[in-house]
Amino acid sequence: MFASKLLLCSALLMLNGAVLSQKFISLPDIKTPDTTSEQPLNVNTTASTSTSTTSTTTAKPITTSSTSTIPPTTSTEPPKTTTTPAPVPTTTHAPQPFPAPSVGTWNASCIMLQMAAQLNFTYEDKNGNLTHGLYNIPSNATVEDKECDRQTTQNVHLIWGPETSKQSLLMYFDKKNDTTVLSSIQIHLTLLAEDFPDAKENQTLQLIHRSDGEFKTPEKMSYHCTRVQKMNLTETIDAKQLIGWISVSQVQVEAFRATNATGFSTVHDCDSSETSDVVPIAVGIALAALILVVLISYLCARRRSTSRGYMSF
Repeated sequence: MFASKLLLCSALLMLNGAVLSQKFISLPDIKTPDTTSEQPLNVNTTASTSTSTTSTTTAKPITTSSTSTIPPTTSTEPPKTTTTPAPVPTTTHAPQPFPAPSVGTWNASCIMLQMAAQLNFTYEDKNGNLTHGLYNIPSNATVEDKECDRQTTQNVHLIWGPETSKQSLLMYFDKKNDTTVLSSIQIHLTLLAEDFPDAKENQTLQLIHRSDGEFKTPEKMSYHCTRVQKMNLTETIDAKQLIGWISVSQVQVEAFRATNATGFSTVHDCDSSETSDVVPIAVGIALAALILVVLISYLCARRRSTSRGYMSF
């Protein structure tokens, strides 16, 4: 009896050992968790033993969650653009008008002259081209010479400029039939570098005006004209091709003056008409005729009324 119980216990122990060995054999290998991982390794093992002595082990998959949020790099620098610098504005000054000539007064005994004169002429530049130039007769010109002995022709000679290149203006006057008139103007002009920097070197002009009756005035009277008068200029006295003109204004001139005269004689204005007295005379005659007609008509009407017996006042 005791022996049978001993054999039964031994068999149960052997059976139990076989089951345990089978259990240990069926277990899966468990890896050691990686210590370098940021997340811990979670392993859940569930063993259930049924009446049939079976064991099941369920292992959850290893889940490694690593979230790294890196904001996008945003450049705040503005985009580089190549800007062409704006051109610097340049101010173009309008050419200044040529100054008006000054009025000069010259007394040459027999001829007294006052005027402002400007020359407008053609000259040759350094490139051989023709161009226009303006030049004012200076008011500080001096009387170089005069001709007063002749009874029919007189002249006055004005000069100015440096000693090495004198400029000159010569005016001739004639007396005909108790009137004086301008005969001619002769101008000798050297184009100096300070006045004409673009002019051809050593260029001298001879400008001549042949009068058509300018400055005409009765004898013993002075010619006067404030407005501008233009007179043509040529190279010679008989030339027809014009090379410029001389403009004069504020003119008062008297030739064939008495030797003891101190100033200008009675003024004869350039705009006065020689027939200016005809108009008022004609108007006066017309008015007189009209008055005479009215008077005759009145007398006739009164006489008619009296003859009919009406009272008249």
